[in-house]
Amino acid sequence: MAGGLPGTGKSTLADAVAGRLGFTVLNSDRIRKELAGVPAETRVHVPYESGIYSSEWTERVYAELLARAAALLEHGQSVIADASFISARQRAAAEATADAASADLVQLRCTASRELATERMAARAGAVSDARPAITQQMENAAEPWPDATEIDSGSVGSGEMPSSPLQQALNAVRPHGPEHVWRPAHPYMLPG
Repeated sequence: MAGGLPGTGKSTLADAVAGRLGFTVLNSDRIRKELAGVPAETRVHVPYESGIYSSEWTERVYAELLARAAALLEHGQSVIADASFISARQRAAAEATADAASADLVQLRCTASRELATERMAARAGAVSDARPAITQQMENAAEPWPDATEIDSGSVGSGEMPSSPLQQALNAVRPHGPEHVWRPAHPYMLPG
């Protein structure tokens, strides 16, 4: 999973890792708008915790995200869940989904300076995310500790593109033993002779 506050680079990182490893990305912003019947690039500006961003809607979005992840995992596909995951309960649900599929769960929490995150949000044109700095501050206040995540710092200044070091850090977390271990058997066993 790739999580973190808006503008921290989680979607860029998820796409970069997926492109490198052939994983499927499930993006909560796209799923939210799909469920609401809103075109992905249409901006929906509502106050924090209201409209399609109410807690009920958010629960529905995360449930759908994890249901889609479970279906893909069941068919042997690797998945990156791209969402904020600021709630410990949401992360526990993702862990339960991975456990049910006997899949490894790698938790990546993206961070960036507030200045860079704000710059990235302002530069979004036609983006799926509706996040704004005021919303981000409220999300930060509501965020619960995430001690199990590998922190990926996507920077303090720059263009918003993912530099190679955060990508490499994420790849190292996903494949800690290098590419030669990518195709290891999921459940090796030995039949009695």
